[in-house]
Amino acid sequence: MEVMKKAKPQDIVYQYVKNQIIGKSMFPGNRIIEDDIIRETGTSRTSIRPALLRLKYEGLVEMIPNRGAFVAKPSEEDLRQVYRVREVLEHGMLEDAIRHRTEAQLRAMEENLKAQEVLTQHYSRQEYVTLNHTFHWLVVEASANKYYEKYLNELYNKINTYMIFYDQSSDNNSIVSHTMIYEALRDRDLEKGLLGLREDIQIAWEDMRKINVPL
Repeated sequence: MEVMKKAKPQDIVYQYVKNQIIGKSMFPGNRIIEDDIIRETGTSRTSIRPALLRLKYEGLVEMIPNRGAFVAKPSEEDLRQVYRVREVLEHGMLEDAIRHRTEAQLRAMEENLKAQEVLTQHYSRQEYVTLNHTFHWLVVEASANKYYEKYLNELYNKINTYMIFYDQSSDNNSIVSHTMIYEALRDRDLEKGLLGLREDIQIAWEDMRKINVPL
């Protein structure tokens, strides 16, 4: 708790609410109670709105006038739109990543893939979400394009929310497509990379479509 006290109050609130959502202590559609946040974080009410606005930007929170803030409750149409935009943005991003990727970034991807391989033996949903996000973010960083970072960060946060709450997969079925993407970056093979991206999106979409995303 000593570390938290050194952070800005709005950062403490932001991290607390985000952890509550990711840890499934708050569920889609739940109202976010400001008094609870103040009690649990020791912050003031003025710190809450900036934190909730950040979470709204990331797609984790909805703010409804005259009603308050709620944990986001994505619909199937939200999901469809997010994956469509992801596909378009990642196509261009991959071209840049293939040109600009560094050896250090490739090594980081290798380590991530090793961790994903271990996860296939001892599966954890939340750990998979973290590794999946980290892998894709390494590819985004390799693009050396701040605008891809800005817009894909928002999309990935939305996708992580869907995965945490609605994806009931019991294994890491993305490791093959992730390996293809890594090899494409290593070999500077755009065609293989685009194939890996399409397969990765298809796997994620099919996993999500197996369950009933609330409308």
